[in-house]
Amino acid sequence: MVLDPQHAVAAERGDEPRALRQPADAPPPLGHLRDVEPVQSFSRVWAGRRDGAGRPTSLRGTVRAWLGRVSGRSDRRLLFALADATEAIAAHCDLLGDRLAVQEAVTADVAGAFGEEITRLRAEVLHLQRLVTSLHDAPDD
Repeated sequence: MVLDPQHAVAAERGDEPRALRQPADAPPPLGHLRDVEPVQSFSRVWAGRRDGAGRPTSLRGTVRAWLGRVSGRSDRRLLFALADATEAIAAHCDLLGDRLAVQEAVTADVAGAFGEEITRLRAEVLHLQRLVTSLHDAPDD
């Protein structure tokens, strides 16, 4: 930015305010983490272990459930469901981290572009204030 002979603020050629470099469009929403299938599967398995709603009523089902507990099969199923749910949560967190990084880049771009424009506007306002002050302070002829 330079002052011309009449003390007006003038931009040099090619010194126009810059436009945004990053797209400022919002990405589609991620959705709720509870809607992801591995997390739902874990919730079902965990709920089945916590409450008695899934307990078998027949002798055969009772024996099968007991054998599953003794052999550790139900624990393995819970462990696999927990591992899948943890993996889904980690993937969701990675997406959130990526979006946050993009948002930080857009914010920095917006701050730079608007900061440059605000600086120019402030310089123009200060110049106009000086002109108005000098007109008021000038002796009347």
